[in-house]
Amino acid sequence: MSRDPDAEIQTASDDSSAASPRPIRIAFCHYTSDVCGGSDRSLFDLVTHLDPSAFQTFLLLRRGDPLAPAYREAGCTVAEIPFVAPRRALEWGKLFRFFFWFWPHVVYAAWLFRRWNVDMVHVNTLNNLQGPFGATLSRKPLIWHVRELVPDSRADRLMRGLVARLATRAVANSPAVAATLSGVGPRLHTILNGIDLSEYPETTPADLSRFQGEPLVLCIGRQEPWKGQHVLVEALPAVLKAHPMARVWFVGGPAVNKPDYAPALVTRCAELGISDRVNFTGIRTDIPELLGQAAVLVLPSVTAEPFGRTLVEGMAAGCAVVATAAGGPLDIVVDGETGLLVGQDKPEALSTALITLLDDPERAQRLGIQGYARAHRHFSLTRLVAEMATLFTDVYTNAPPRNT
Repeated sequence: MSRDPDAEIQTASDDSSAASPRPIRIAFCHYTSDVCGGSDRSLFDLVTHLDPSAFQTFLLLRRGDPLAPAYREAGCTVAEIPFVAPRRALEWGKLFRFFFWFWPHVVYAAWLFRRWNVDMVHVNTLNNLQGPFGATLSRKPLIWHVRELVPDSRADRLMRGLVARLATRAVANSPAVAATLSGVGPRLHTILNGIDLSEYPETTPADLSRFQGEPLVLCIGRQEPWKGQHVLVEALPAVLKAHPMARVWFVGGPAVNKPDYAPALVTRCAELGISDRVNFTGIRTDIPELLGQAAVLVLPSVTAEPFGRTLVEGMAAGCAVVATAAGGPLDIVVDGETGLLVGQDKPEALSTALITLLDDPERAQRLGIQGYARAHRHFSLTRLVAEMATLFTDVYTNAPPRNT
């Protein structure tokens, strides 16, 4: 395979000495189909907060990754290649492209890992095959970071089997995800996601101003069916009947493979006669500020969330949260103490929970304050980085590269 002219290739020289050991070199391999989803942001936070005196970071990304410039600005070595994602649907053109380019991309990834002289490879998300096979081909230890809850199909069982077979260590971002990876055995580590709490106020929110006037209800996330924005839309007529001054903002853009879903949500709001109280904002970069103004954050997923990063962000901003009682949210939200949990795909239950909080601002405030404390105790980026650094060091110590 010819060399990609867009790739930034840096050969790492070993200048270590007994007095000053060189940093551990890690290649992070990730591709994304959407703009700055949770897995993308979580990886960026991890990479850019590792101690540069202890770790040297290299990124192998899908060409056009929206965070590639930010990685370069942070001092990371970055290569971009036109990864083709494995497809679940039988889209024959995409399947052909995937299989045609798979081994060339594997060979190129392996060449980069050896060229960079990395000590290990970290692969972000389950559905990334080129990185794991490239790590195996280049004889590098593999840390496979799984951030998805997937259905129990034949293809997904195959992917989980590959994690068990190829990974030196596997990381699950929640107990719900870990439960699907039991075949990995003792090589599996559950490390909860964390967020950069410095982006949020240092003091606990203590006023009720967010419930005055036109209280804001937020729903943040990619717009696609499993995220359940349509469930919230169906719940809104009852909520707005009880609280006609409430505003509801859907923050985020449509998933690239579900472009018709977001327009359908807008159409349904018009059919229900609630368009004047609903705003589809698109992607926003001021999420902490929005959450600091919101009365309630809603995560209405109809399929279990693998983690639920948005909930942690809401709690860190002192916002009351309402979420579906399945998957990762069960480990984040303490029902009735730091938020409310409702059944999956149940608009009536969702509307009842929202009305309950809008009816009782003092209770919602207590949930926000207690959620704020829980976010700081359990979901800090500092804790996540420390746990991942310990894992990287353990792999480097106990599973050194076999070709250096």
